[in-house]
Amino acid sequence: MRAYRTKKTAMRRVVVAALGAGCAALVAGAAQAETFKVELNQTRALHLAKPAATIMIGNPAIADVNVEGSKLVYVMGRSFGTTNLVATDSEGNAILDLDVSVIAQSASTVTLTRGSGQLSYNCTPRCERVPAVGDNPDGFDTLTQQVTDSIGAATSASQGEANANAAGGGIQ
Repeated sequence: MRAYRTKKTAMRRVVVAALGAGCAALVAGAAQAETFKVELNQTRALHLAKPAATIMIGNPAIADVNVEGSKLVYVMGRSFGTTNLVATDSEGNAILDLDVSVIAQSASTVTLTRGSGQLSYNCTPRCERVPAVGDNPDGFDTLTQQVTDSIGAATSASQGEANANAAGGGIQ
């Protein structure tokens, strides 16, 4: 009976060790599969370990890149989803192959669901409507048009001021 218990204990230790090794392998694999996350309409810097000659984004509708130097790239979230970013050196060797996930802004965005539609608000410090992917089309279009009109009015005003300054009517 004692030999049976020893054999059973030894078998348990082998099973526990195998499970531990399997879990460690899963954790290591998960660490390698980590994605680069950027919030919608935000930009994050990505520093490369080696200088890159070519940088490509899988789907530019999801994320966009702006190359600042051979080792610095800015990634901007354009729309929700996941794509990839590949960087190669001058000989075509891969430096980086990274999944990029565009996620929702978490800190100050509130989404109000009414029936089958939604409205989005940015609450810093006061809640105001903002156009967001998934909002009701009518409200989204109206708000986008208001923003466009506001930008157009500001641009016209600044161009008028610049023209007045150029004509000699500016501040001395």
